[in-house]
Amino acid sequence: MEQKTPKKRGRKALILTQDQINQVEYLAGLNMGVMDICRSLGISWSAFDKNRKKKQEINDALERGKAKGLTRATSKLMEKIEDGEFQAIQFYLKSADRERWAEKAEISHTLNLSEIISSANARIIEHKGDALPSAREEIDIKQLNKATKS
Repeated sequence: MEQKTPKKRGRKALILTQDQINQVEYLAGLNMGVMDICRSLGISWSAFDKNRKKKQEINDALERGKAKGLTRATSKLMEKIEDGEFQAIQFYLKSADRERWAEKAEISHTLNLSEIISSANARIIEHKGDALPSAREEIDIKQLNKATKS
């Protein structure tokens, strides 16, 4: 008697094709994050992550794409610097040598806590009498209800 093998349940595992892996590299080169790449491919993050754990090629595609994008941006920046564009030169110097070229804002502030505390105490003492109603000002709710009904 022939024994049947049971069918596997659930969805088939999604395996990225070579075209999709190439697209991952291209999109990573555009500095897109993993979630944006997943949305672009039309797959969930968990499916992408499972594929990434199974295939080192996907991680390599992400790294290659990021490196290509950075290389492209750096070469464009260097072209602008060679053309003498001031903003490109300034950006490069601020990024490359932060110690000497970054704009630093120094904020100096003095705070006298004793004045603040004494001022707050004076306000508390001043309004302490206002917070508690005096016996003359208390209104009987029953009297108020009788007055509004008549």
